[in-house]
Amino acid sequence: MDIGVDQVSLTFREQMDGRKVCRLPTGKVALVHYNYLDKVKDGETWLVQLEHQPLYAVAHPLERISAAPVVKLVPDGRAPLPSTKTTVVRALDPIPAKPAPVITATQPTHPAVAAAPASSSTSTRAMPDMFLRPADRIAIFVDGANMDGACRDAGYYLDYFKVGNFLRGKASFRAAYYYIADFTAQDPLQIKFLDFLAHSGFIVRKKPVKVIVDRDTGAKTFKANVDTEMVLDMVNTADNYDVAFLMSGDSDFERCVDLLRSRGKRVYVVSSEGTMSRELSHVADKPIFFIEDYQDLLGRTDKGVASGQKAAVPSDVRMPALHLE
Repeated sequence: MDIGVDQVSLTFREQMDGRKVCRLPTGKVALVHYNYLDKVKDGETWLVQLEHQPLYAVAHPLERISAAPVVKLVPDGRAPLPSTKTTVVRALDPIPAKPAPVITATQPTHPAVAAAPASSSTSTRAMPDMFLRPADRIAIFVDGANMDGACRDAGYYLDYFKVGNFLRGKASFRAAYYYIADFTAQDPLQIKFLDFLAHSGFIVRKKPVKVIVDRDTGAKTFKANVDTEMVLDMVNTADNYDVAFLMSGDSDFERCVDLLRSRGKRVYVVSSEGTMSRELSHVADKPIFFIEDYQDLLGRTDKGVASGQKAAVPSDVRMPALHLE
């Protein structure tokens, strides 16, 4: 049993598996009790009673302190990017060129009477088939926690069954990996989500949470970082693929991407505009796939970030897996 104040105000965020979570200062995760999953909405702050377990805490909501912030949409229907985050220029967004004046036999050549500029063309979103060859072998590496944040930033949740088939395109599929920190191994919602991933063609890598105890103070720190496991798999399996899709915007992968590209691999990054690090954008192959552009193709229909609907993975997890060639 942890020592400390059991009643505390926490702001909860919804994960891909449907759990409402908040990370405590020690690194321990607080999970909203099952009975209150419908009551607590994404982004709300609640006064809760904590029931401590060895690796996590169960939060029993007592009183709502504040509602989720209202999202204001920009003209194109998306939420504006927070000003504190790095904005990455899209590789395929064309820079409007200054149109040349149209000259006719009776038209003077003075710039003041040149033809009016034509309307600029709209940018075309990148599709994997534009850059993949049928002979290419592809692999997908998903940083689960990072993509949870990217989905909140983009305003919708990814359907990983759709993601796998979309990124594969017409290329030869080799393997897809999903990495997650395992706080609650017997959590039925997490198990259901991981079953869905497995039946969608993903290899699930779970890393148990490690508890570090300070010898002098007895204070506990909870740690579970899957970056090392991802880097090892990306490097150790490099002979099995030609193209890697890294689904993370974390700058910690900068050196790994640089190394793989030096060995002739092409590494494309899939992230959101707000969670994409500048360091990773400098070394990755272009274009960068920003998930804001693909909601119609990759979004889940049963769950939305801003909708406040009950979070759940599709009821039929026995979906056909990706076709292996």
